[in-house]
Amino acid sequence: MSTLPQMSSPANVRTLLLPYALGLIIAMTIVQVVIAATGGEVTILAGILTAVVALGIAVWLWRNRRVLKRVRFGVVIAHVIAFVTVSTSYNLHAIVRLMAEGAVDKSASDIAQAALGGSWFGVTIVMSALWGFGLLIHLVGAVLGRGWED
Repeated sequence: MSTLPQMSSPANVRTLLLPYALGLIIAMTIVQVVIAATGGEVTILAGILTAVVALGIAVWLWRNRRVLKRVRFGVVIAHVIAFVTVSTSYNLHAIVRLMAEGAVDKSASDIAQAALGGSWFGVTIVMSALWGFGLLIHLVGAVLGRGWED
């Protein structure tokens, strides 16, 4: 039994992870457009759409797990792509809301409440913090495993 892991070529990594990243960007753009079109609040519909994206991520990871495990840091890179895409889409939407609220004559606390209050607090602060903590644990584990996951 060989202890040397198989190396993947950069072309294989690109053809594997680039479509995944682009698909997530498109999916989360659709989610953000739906949120904007339905009043700008994070509702149950936004939650369902985000859950569908999460299910898509899980299915993609399951279908590509063997190939990802042959790519050094492959699984954790896919995790990073998912985290950055989903979290950034919500945070950018919150920033756009913040700038839009700042365009009218309101106090700073009113603007902050509009941008991060209510339903936006969960998807911007809480989701980023909890998922980010899980990602940090995954990254440390991947480094300890020298990039190879069993």
